[in-house]
Amino acid sequence: MTKVKGLFINEGEYDLENGEKGKVAVFTYHGSGDPYRILRWAVKSYVGDNTYHELIDANIDNPWVRVVVSDINGMKQESFNKYILKRERKEKLDKINGTR
Repeated sequence: MTKVKGLFINEGEYDLENGEKGKVAVFTYHGSGDPYRILRWAVKSYVGDNTYHELIDANIDNPWVRVVVSDINGMKQESFNKYILKRERKEKLDKINGTR
């Protein structure tokens, strides 16, 4: 087992439409080594041969974080417009009911 000082993982699960769970893992590295190389190794060690999606900072100004998400195709999907309308209605109801 390889130990890397300053390498951390935060992991959570989310519900999928089929009743199973997907995972999200956030890797952070705070050390003196090359963050690109260390995080690339950490992600590969974590996912093995499983299918995954890796999110990297688009501006590349934060090379010390990687986000790995599994099973995104199994997540509930709805139109963004429908989501916004639903959220706005909930906010209005909360305001009327004094729960906001």
